Amino acid sequence: MCRLLLSVLVLAHLGHATTTNRDTMMDMICNKLGLTFYTPAELTVIAKCIEPQAYKTPNNNTAILSTGKNCVINNSGNKAISAMSLYSNANSCLNPDSLDTVVTALVPPIQNLTIALVKKVKNTLSECKNTNKQAAAAKQETCLQKVYGVAKAAITLTYVDNVCKKVVNQHVSKAWWSCGTTLIPKVLTFSKYNCSKIVKS
Repeated sequence: MCRLLLSVLVLAHLGHATTTNRDTMMDMICNKLGLTFYTPAELTVIAKCIEPQAYKTPNNNTAILSTGKNCVINNSGNKAISAMSLYSNANSCLNPDSLDTVVTALVPPIQNLTIALVKKVKNTLSECKNTNKQAAAAKQETCLQKVYGVAKAAITLTYVDNVCKKVVNQHVSKAWWSCGTTLIPKVLTFSKYNCSKIVKS
């Protein structure tokens, strides 16, 4: 009995020790923030694809968004067709605009509304890159884990909802919002957010 208990404790400790801030963040995005289109494991694959670009050029939104789009397309596995269909539907709905245009337009106001967190994340990354003496791959992983630690401590449902409400009220047109309220529930439990109740006139 003692050996069994010890084995369980050791396995629990090992399981806990291998959970990274990235894992916790992806779990939080899916289970607390309501992302439904991807599982935490699927989201982790996409995140790991984007991370080298975000690590290399944290201030280059264009490069990060371009890499992110390619990572989503190339790492969606059996959901690739559904992802492409959603992308196509979004572009059709937003016409003459496109999803890329809308995302590009909304990044600056979102960054302004989240400036304290963005600054903290970038400072954490910069400080780690400047002080960490590990080899390149290990250094990148350590620094990204620190960044995920900062992000997961700050990003809550309330935080996201407040940003969403401000962005929608101040920067989203009625036409964009009409598409958003139709398409967002296909990837997210949007009803969790008060933002979903906004009516644009």
